[in-house]
Amino acid sequence: MIEILDLFDLHQQGNADSDRRITNTGDRLRDLEQRYERMHLVTTALWQLLKAHTGLSDADLKKYIEQVDLADGIKDGKLGRSKGAQDCPHCSRRILKSATVCAWCGKKVNVGDPFHAT
Repeated sequence: MIEILDLFDLHQQGNADSDRRITNTGDRLRDLEQRYERMHLVTTALWQLLKAHTGLSDADLKKYIEQVDLADGIKDGKLGRSKGAQDCPHCSRRILKSATVCAWCGKKVNVGDPFHAT
């Protein structure tokens, strides 16, 4: 027969597991936010560098973005995710074939080709 204290211990253990999952999810979210901010910073710096050394304009960038977006035949603001996806070998989440680093777990993906969509 299960005693009340045993049930309480099981309940507490379940709460601890839930708390741990929430903490891990929060940590992963903060990590993704930091990685997004770094990527945004690098992308902005690279665009400023290109503008300074090539004479390209913001209108040129917009045109090129639209061309890349339409490469899969769909103007949806995505880089051909339906045709260009793969499973991360580390966490098994879906990522772009062009990924060299998993957006979910942050580990390097050796099979990624950064120019797959070009």
